[in-house]
Amino acid sequence: MTTGAVFPTETVLSDGSVYRVVPVGAGVRAIRAWAEHSWPMSPAQALALRDRLGWTSSPTDEEMLTTDHGIGEKDAWFLTAEADRGTRTVSSFRMSLTSRIPKDVMDEAVPIAERAFDAYVEALTAVYGQGKRGKRKQHASMTWALPSDASVRIGTVGWVIDVGVNSPELNEIARGEAQYFDEIADENDVPYIDIDNSDN
Repeated sequence: MTTGAVFPTETVLSDGSVYRVVPVGAGVRAIRAWAEHSWPMSPAQALALRDRLGWTSSPTDEEMLTTDHGIGEKDAWFLTAEADRGTRTVSSFRMSLTSRIPKDVMDEAVPIAERAFDAYVEALTAVYGQGKRGKRKQHASMTWALPSDASVRIGTVGWVIDVGVNSPELNEIARGEAQYFDEIADENDVPYIDIDNSDN
């Protein structure tokens, strides 16, 4: 696995601000802790995982988390959705892998983010096998489908790198929506016949 050797985890930019990238080892450990947790995950289990990782919650929203990665407050969060009979389960988890920086120096951080993204993709591919590369030209992304049907997606645009874990339930909903829209598209491919002007 690639570690901080291919990119600096802390860089002083021209304005004196510091751009931080979570070291690959620490980031991958956190990603795996969330992605490989048993599903469905209750909010209480998510908070226990937060505690096990040594993270803290925001005083105003326990789903907003501050990691021990040193890149800034509220750099991770999880979302819940209503499940059966009013119970809630965790639907997704998100985590920033880069710190916030002033707009004037963002371009300086882009080459570092690109190298860090590549190192993360290499490390996650070593764990989960070949992922599926995103199709958008504006940013790079890679997604891995796990045996549990949870998924891990890492993406970068400019100087930002973030990672998301979607629950099996959220992925099932997404597949259902995609199938629905595919069916609508197929229905709309039927040739239109103007019954008021059947001569045309």
